[in-house]
Amino acid sequence: MPALAAATTTAAFPEGVSAHVQYGPRIRAAAVYCNVQQLIPEDRVCQLLRDLFGATSLCAASVTNRVNGTAQRLSGVVEHIRDTLTGGGVRHLDETGLRVAGKLHWLHTICDGAFTHYRIDPGRGAVPTFLNGGTIVHDHWKSYYAHMEGVDAHALCGAHHLREPRAVAEIEKEPWATELSALLTNANQLKCAAQGRGDTELPASVHEDILAEYMAILAKGTDFHEGLPPLVPKTGSRGRKPRRPGHNLLIRLRDFRGDVLRFLTDFDVPFTNNQAEQDLRMMKVRMKIPGSFRTIEGARVFADIRSVISTARKHGLNILEIITVPPAQIIARL
Repeated sequence: MPALAAATTTAAFPEGVSAHVQYGPRIRAAAVYCNVQQLIPEDRVCQLLRDLFGATSLCAASVTNRVNGTAQRLSGVVEHIRDTLTGGGVRHLDETGLRVAGKLHWLHTICDGAFTHYRIDPGRGAVPTFLNGGTIVHDHWKSYYAHMEGVDAHALCGAHHLREPRAVAEIEKEPWATELSALLTNANQLKCAAQGRGDTELPASVHEDILAEYMAILAKGTDFHEGLPPLVPKTGSRGRKPRRPGHNLLIRLRDFRGDVLRFLTDFDVPFTNNQAEQDLRMMKVRMKIPGSFRTIEGARVFADIRSVISTARKHGLNILEIITVPPAQIIARL
């Protein structure tokens, strides 16, 4: 039998494999997940993956590169999330400070029950002016009123309208504040009960009674302040006469009563802005663990990936899988 000739069999690398030895997509996704979702610093991510999976050659620079690459790959998903939140519906807005390269910056969020978008900007007043239509829920930061002319309506956070009167009642001993807190709490309970029955609005008579009591309480508070001796202006001060905190609160509640009570006239609007505050909470944790961001690019990379992760969580999707699948598949699932 003739001897067989020697032969060499070769094949192309599988898709995504560019080196003779490299980590697979799940390990790389796990590095991004640990760093951005679980907020573990890069060097500790390497230690964790080394102990769990024997990834001995993984270094902090590799984690950073993988995070940056993931943010670039997910840019289309971030744009889809932003576009979805841009037009119509009820959106929650809030902002919180963070340190970037040793300077104060601001993380702005736009969110609802299904989508979250984060954005880093040096200015607190850099509100999302690109929003159109619908209602925005916020905590009365003046820039939202000054620069967001494209939205249809504003709604103010009821939780703030419970905390502020409570402080006025406890510190300043102003009786109207306790009455207002009780009224707003009862009004929200009436709305929740109506929603539980399947109603989409309160009876007109109920709403009129609430508004009448609301205005009566504010009038009582105003009379209380007008009976107090005026505050003495500071030497050299200019402008309007100084007012007590409770008096300023009364004027704001009077002038913006429609936005304060928006949750009663539009059942799609919640009583509080808790959605935005919950979506910002992890950033506070991020600042406590790894600390500040070294560069604005790193902060924006983090914000973009967290936008996708937070949105995926709201849709009940697996985060590790979302980090590995093509962006078109992610958008199709949202």
